[in-house]
Amino acid sequence: MLIFYADEYGDHSMLTTPGMTPLELKNGTSEYFVLTGVGVRDTSRKPLAESLFKLKKNHFGGAALAAPWGETEIKGRYLFRAARSVASGNLLASPVGYLALDSPWKVNALLKDLGLIFSTYRPLVFAVAVDKREMLRTNKDLHPVGVAYAYMHQRIAMAMEDLYAGDASIIVADQQTQHEAFFRTGKMNEIRKLLTNSLPRKPNYGLVLDKPLWVDTELSSWDREIIQLADIVAYSVAECLKRGKAPDEPCYLWKEIERSLHVHWQTGKVLGGGLSIFPRTARAPKI
Repeated sequence: MLIFYADEYGDHSMLTTPGMTPLELKNGTSEYFVLTGVGVRDTSRKPLAESLFKLKKNHFGGAALAAPWGETEIKGRYLFRAARSVASGNLLASPVGYLALDSPWKVNALLKDLGLIFSTYRPLVFAVAVDKREMLRTNKDLHPVGVAYAYMHQRIAMAMEDLYAGDASIIVADQQTQHEAFFRTGKMNEIRKLLTNSLPRKPNYGLVLDKPLWVDTELSSWDREIIQLADIVAYSVAECLKRGKAPDEPCYLWKEIERSLHVHWQTGKVLGGGLSIFPRTARAPKI
């Protein structure tokens, strides 16, 4: 079985500014909603989590053992802020664990070891980006969460059939009350059916558990460590979309992520495979 650890970037709000024509997203609302899935074999769950434990001990020092877990949580935005802070001669004071990264070489050492995690375990990575501004422009009246999970299910199902001889898979994510409520309404299935109708090849959705397993990060110590990788991917994919090209700063770990992104089964390219963008008319980054 493959376990796909999921996380997201941005919000799923489609609120618009009153009185604006054409419609514009309300100020403060994210342009993109990005959902990522980092897939690893169930047999890799324990050693991968332990590798991340060890990495934190090496780079965050005593905080990795004594401080609350959130003080040493690895997130894409924390890596960016840490790299920016030390480059300007300052420290990232929060979360507390990042105080140990008091020089550029220490930040680079952490980034190198995180890159080795991706290179060693070679997860199968998918990312779905919903361009909400383009949805407004093209009158796509669909819920971004539903679109993102529908695309994720499509890609995972096809990969499981093609690469893993029809083995099973499951999506694991942090507890998300709004996402859980959305699945319970049945709207997720409605959107998935709608987006599947136009596909020349129909995915075998039986290969993917119908909804994510939402875990409590206070209890699931292994899983919360691995979900950090999905956060890093989501942050880097969002930056790639904003720039229209791949970020080249080490803190984004793009080179390591790109090597793990699944390629499209027909074109052999990352776009449309490991990285999917909705709607299709949305601008695609040059990668």
